[in-house]
Amino acid sequence: MIVGVLRETAARERRVALTPDGVRRLAADGVGVVVQSGAGGFAGFDDAAYRVAGAYTTETAAAVFARSDVVAWVKPPAFPLEAVPHRPGLTLVGFQDPVQRAAQIAQLRGLGVESIAFESVSATELPDADALTAMSRIAGGVAYRAGRRLLAASTRRRPIRSMILGCGQAGLSALTTAHACGDEPPVLIGNRPAQQTPVNASGPATFVLNPNGDRATIVDRIVADKPDLVICAAARRGVRAPILLDERALAALGPGAVVVDLVAKAGGNCTATVADATVILPSGVLVTHRSNYPSRRPAAASRAYSAATVAMILRLLGR
Repeated sequence: MIVGVLRETAARERRVALTPDGVRRLAADGVGVVVQSGAGGFAGFDDAAYRVAGAYTTETAAAVFARSDVVAWVKPPAFPLEAVPHRPGLTLVGFQDPVQRAAQIAQLRGLGVESIAFESVSATELPDADALTAMSRIAGGVAYRAGRRLLAASTRRRPIRSMILGCGQAGLSALTTAHACGDEPPVLIGNRPAQQTPVNASGPATFVLNPNGDRATIVDRIVADKPDLVICAAARRGVRAPILLDERALAALGPGAVVVDLVAKAGGNCTATVADATVILPSGVLVTHRSNYPSRRPAAASRAYSAATVAMILRLLGR
């Protein structure tokens, strides 16, 4: 088997799907690796490091596809995949945006190209290949700090009030970051009683159980708690995210409040979210999304992502 690694083409994406250490791990199992030149540069891994690890480097994405049985990426390429030369039975491994790209994934399958979406990997069945959890841990903390910086300076001079929608890894990471920033204990809204245990283990917080995603419950909490910052991180793997912040909820937030929606690629938790954009509503509420918060920590994120890539490839080999 030959695995190809692409240089990322998504805007502001600085991660790489496989690090030199990942190349060494695959080489030890007899897997060849071809890397597009510059793929790891933003994360601190130059072409020489890949060659020392045992990879072959090439200049173009087309050359990577032509040589590879499996192609790994972090984000789907910006160029059309249907026209790229490839071997029969090619497998694409990485985040696939299965909600937004369902039609393209089906079209590729019709051409004999299979897509393995890290968004749909079971954290229970395949923990070593769970890239989504690893990236969510990084994204939650980065997003909290990014949203905090968007608040008015006068607000940041005091401990801020935050609300976190979703108690998965991103939500828990946002919670621990709130503590690290010295902010008030956040309000976390979850949909399962079992989520209260990891929330309590992460430090002081108010856990609100909202099993059916009732929007009125969220509005009531906004009115009662007056959050400065709302982190939207409620999503299930491979399916559309629930709308939790509607027009009523946004109207209840005060002018200057910030909403960071981490799940816009899955449809978003907020009705006003625009993917990869920041908008200011007439009420003065700011709503922002970036699809690659982990890329702000490219080296650490790439190492975690690479470990999941290696685990998935070895699983494809039956190892």
